[in-house]
Amino acid sequence: MTDPAFETAVIAIVADTFSIDPATVGRHTTADDVEGWDSLGHSVLLARLGQKLRIEIGEQIAIEPKNVGELVDRLAHERARVSDD
Repeated sequence: MTDPAFETAVIAIVADTFSIDPATVGRHTTADDVEGWDSLGHSVLLARLGQKLRIEIGEQIAIEPKNVGELVDRLAHERARVSDD
């Protein structure tokens, strides 16, 4: 299970990136649900997530996840993998 604080941090970055209320973003939120979350918006989001969370975002994470929950899980997995090294 993903750390709730980590999930909250990712959701806050998503909300800030697209200038929306974090309360409107949940694990089931998709790019289609968020105005401006197109391919360019996704690239900007990934750059901000990488910078703020200090995670190198590779292609496996960057491939558009189905929803915010999948994005959180991929980022958490990468964070755990790097910390185990």
